[in-house]
Amino acid sequence: MAFTILARVGEGNPRVVLATTILAFSLSSVLTGLVFFLLGYMKLGSLTSFFPRHILLGCIGGVGWFLVATGIEVSARLDGNLNYDRKTLNQLLESSRLLLWMVPLGLAIALTTLKHFIRHQLLDAIYFISILCLFYIVVLAVPQLNFPDLREEGWVFDQPPAGVPFWHFYTLYGKFAHTTQTFGSFS
Repeated sequence: MAFTILARVGEGNPRVVLATTILAFSLSSVLTGLVFFLLGYMKLGSLTSFFPRHILLGCIGGVGWFLVATGIEVSARLDGNLNYDRKTLNQLLESSRLLLWMVPLGLAIALTTLKHFIRHQLLDAIYFISILCLFYIVVLAVPQLNFPDLREEGWVFDQPPAGVPFWHFYTLYGKFAHTTQTFGSFS
């Protein structure tokens, strides 16, 4: 979707491309939610049985693998995408990155194991809040740990630039109004 918008708008308007892409993703999410709501409201959920089961399982599996790969890519702070080659493997096995992705993997395995033994609707919430509290307790208890060093080493995400409000993301939609000049009509 983003490349189609880029080809249509042109590389000379990066803010317009960004705003249009964000709006397109937002609208597609809302439209998908609306379609599923209407299917449920009109009790037409059985329509999904017309899709072959192996196609649905393949889609679900593809989304699952995408989430796993993205999780490793983000936690290991890889530059670019998770490629399936020796260079990426060497990056993942570097001592500075190994713990960055092994700790979240271990926590995910621990949660999956806990779910086999504890069946409570608040388990996920309690687990994630506990991890957050434990992280801050460790950072506050160990004098050598501080947030600037943790950010530099990849344990904590970077802060937004100074003076940027929390609602800055929504200002990116502002340039969409100018895309009608580029696109004309959406037909």
